[in-house]
Amino acid sequence: MLRKLFSHTLLYALGPQIPKLANILLLPIITKYLTPIDYGVYGTIMAYNGLLMGVQTLGFDVLLVNSFFKKSNRWQLYWKRYSGILYLWQQLYIFLYAFILYMIIPDEAVDNKMLLTLLIIIPNYLFSIINTLGSRYFQIAQKPQRIFITTATAGISTILINYYCIVILRTGYMGWYYSAAAGSFIMFCSYFWPIIGGLKLYPILSLKKKFIKDAFKIALPTVPHNYSTYLLNSSDRLVMDQLNISINSIGKYNMAYIIGNYFEIFGTAVGMAVGPYYTKLYSKENPDAENQARTLTFFLQVGFISLSFTASLWAKEIFKVLISNQELSSVYYIAIVIIMGYSYRPMYWASINKLFYLEKTNQLWKVTFIGGVLNICLNLIFIPIYGFESAAVTTLISLLYIGFAGFFLKDYKENNSINYFPLRWLVLILISTIVVYLLKDISILNKSLVTLGVFISFIIYFIKNKKNIKSIEL
Repeated sequence: MLRKLFSHTLLYALGPQIPKLANILLLPIITKYLTPIDYGVYGTIMAYNGLLMGVQTLGFDVLLVNSFFKKSNRWQLYWKRYSGILYLWQQLYIFLYAFILYMIIPDEAVDNKMLLTLLIIIPNYLFSIINTLGSRYFQIAQKPQRIFITTATAGISTILINYYCIVILRTGYMGWYYSAAAGSFIMFCSYFWPIIGGLKLYPILSLKKKFIKDAFKIALPTVPHNYSTYLLNSSDRLVMDQLNISINSIGKYNMAYIIGNYFEIFGTAVGMAVGPYYTKLYSKENPDAENQARTLTFFLQVGFISLSFTASLWAKEIFKVLISNQELSSVYYIAIVIIMGYSYRPMYWASINKLFYLEKTNQLWKVTFIGGVLNICLNLIFIPIYGFESAAVTTLISLLYIGFAGFFLKDYKENNSINYFPLRWLVLILISTIVVYLLKDISILNKSLVTLGVFISFIIYFIKNKKNIKSIEL
């Protein structure tokens, strides 16, 4: 079990996330040629871009996953129909997307307004659906090698283009958009033939009204759920922009969030690896499988808390190594709060994957969308009073709400007989966050001793639960 889980996680982590992870390697170099204004422009545009991207797939991801497992003999037909709906929607969506994006580009980027819009819109219009189908198929078919090869190639290209544009050509923030467009094209080239030529998943545009109605009934309620990612990861910068926080301050916060967000990248990789396993376990619909799902969740949760605590403890040193800009590296304390916020992920997977399997998608907004709205409301209240740094704390609060609220939904409680002790895990994360924040400036020697203590604690937990962990049938 562990070998399979770790190998798939490694492939997902080094594959789909390479374009983002590659920027870690570039940070010591490119930050010499970037300013808080560059990060401010980039963060502001991507904040609004996230707002627009939330409705692109209409929540059809859940239909793709469920049809693959529940309609195993006819899943390709369903995928053709679903992609047909997405292609029809794309024709209207892209005009709305282009217009709004063009209007919100900051004044600091006015000279590149049209070019920026085209670099974002054209790849999205031409490549996004095939890239979605390709990455989703190879994920749920448990073929991470293909995803790794595809995104590794795109990631290496992104590294080279970023370096060339930012360091050699000195294009500033524009380098990120050139490389992103190229990466999207490379992914499309890799996925096009397996999806269209191999699996023959060409779209069916002639659809019955009942099929569309039934699809929307399940998919559309997940749109608010999908928006939670935007509302948590990007809306804070949108709120700052609307509150007229300086682009320089937005840039500093964006720098801290980028570093903190790398822990979310790791969480996304693990989530892609374990998602199909949760679905398999829940599909067995027996107490033994339910217990295995809980064992998997607890093992992952202990690992996430241990890793996030350690990363937060060394945040100051990490910033000094990665960021060759004193003004940008001084905001390491913000990243600590953000990293600890993302330690909630395993508990979130346990409840949300259960609701997805049961197709109780009409309940998801009570968890994720409300959590996102909570983040915006708290930002509107506290940023004017305490400054842009307070956005990190509001994000922590909102992330923890999303991570644990699912356990208290009526539909979840009626279909679950296993106690996950969510409040105990919540308290543990909060205590860990306070402790690591207080320890952020201790000496290197003391940090090393604390890190050793965390490692030993994790090993003790693993030894005590080794039999149950290895018995999980994935």
